[in-house]
Amino acid sequence: MAFLIEQLLLLSILLLLSGLFSASETALIVVGKIKARILLKRGVEGAEEVDKLVRDPESVLTSVLILNNVVNIAASAVATSISIEIFGPTNGVAIAIGVMTLLILTFSEIIPKTIAVHRAEKISLLISRPMQIMASIFQPITQFFSIISGISARILGIKLHRKRLMTEEEVETMLDIGREEGAIEEDEQEMMIGVLKLDEIVVGDVMSPKELTVCMSVDQTMNSAVELVKRSGYSRIPIFEETEDNIVGILYAKDMLAKMDEGGVSLRELMKPPYFVTETKRVDDLLEEFQRGKFHIAIVVDKAGRTRGVISLEDILEVIVGSIYDEHDVIIKGKH
Repeated sequence: MAFLIEQLLLLSILLLLSGLFSASETALIVVGKIKARILLKRGVEGAEEVDKLVRDPESVLTSVLILNNVVNIAASAVATSISIEIFGPTNGVAIAIGVMTLLILTFSEIIPKTIAVHRAEKISLLISRPMQIMASIFQPITQFFSIISGISARILGIKLHRKRLMTEEEVETMLDIGREEGAIEEDEQEMMIGVLKLDEIVVGDVMSPKELTVCMSVDQTMNSAVELVKRSGYSRIPIFEETEDNIVGILYAKDMLAKMDEGGVSLRELMKPPYFVTETKRVDDLLEEFQRGKFHIAIVVDKAGRTRGVISLEDILEVIVGSIYDEHDVIIKGKH
């Protein structure tokens, strides 16, 4: 009788361990790299260990799976021994198989994993340190299995590679879910998607074409320049010499206004050197150049150096936030 009680106690401990390993595995998968990074930024105790575990999940999960299988096999052996003791060798094995299938599914898989899904952060913080120790102990074994799986993958023609933290498509899906659940507004979602799409858009897609560009000759007077700025509402005017294909500078309204009281100042003296870009340049690269150079406008040219149009910081921002209208814009059929 004492032997049977000991066996039942051992079986209970093994099932408990199996449930703990299953819950640990699920909790780490549910938390993932994103939630672990959030916990780390919040300064939650134990978050550093969780972050280390999810950054190298292969070794930890392999260790968990090995131990879980060992425990389940041991539990099945103990259950078989108990069943044979009670029901005899003829029926004992069959009963043990049926009972252990039910017990493992219920107490080692379904219940622990269900709890882990709903308490993933708390469980991952509790088990992070023991899991790290376990991963260190079992490192030689996990490396052996990694080598075996790598060889098997090569034989089957499967390329193993580290998955990126998150793809652009996954980010967009998360934004969709966030909007549907009310975490972000629709306009916020559109702005974020606009930022993601910047690397897919080139200057030629968003520039103002040459035909719609307001520019002036370097030989014009200060008074005519003032009138043009007033009439157009633009604070930066491209300056050309002889033809509009030869842009030689950019006139800033603030520089012109600062010199209004000084006589004899020419546009050539006031204008700043232009910045030239090609139509095929990516918009996100140009935005970085705008930020580094602290300027807001560039002249777009083709391969032959002919002027194709103008692109401003406002044009790029409109890709992110949508059309921006000010008091000088005229809206015609949805365009300005």
